[in-house]
Amino acid sequence: MRPDSLYRLTAACLITHELESTLRQSRNAFTDMLGGFSSLDQQIFLWAHVPIVLGLILLAESGNRATIRYGLCVFAVVHVGLHWFYRNQPVYDFGSLASWALIILAGIFGAAYLVPAKAR
Repeated sequence: MRPDSLYRLTAACLITHELESTLRQSRNAFTDMLGGFSSLDQQIFLWAHVPIVLGLILLAESGNRATIRYGLCVFAVVHVGLHWFYRNQPVYDFGSLASWALIILAGIFGAAYLVPAKAR
């Protein structure tokens, strides 16, 4: 598989995981810390991510931004480890099959991107 495809799959899984976590109706550590989200707060939080995600994608897609792609893929691998480390915490709310599938797929695609082309 081409490196561009691996990067895009990594980004797609991470973005979908982020959106899934922001749309979650149950409490999590972030909402507890802020005292809970109202429906309007959830919408603002969700829509605030659009320009950030769009900017990151455009930045990585314009020219050859290998460092951004590399950094995102490294983060995807570390992200799996962080979720695994915190999985037994009382406020951890990412135990669903969908959450874990997105987390692990992002890590797998990110790790595959990091493997040198000669080894693929």
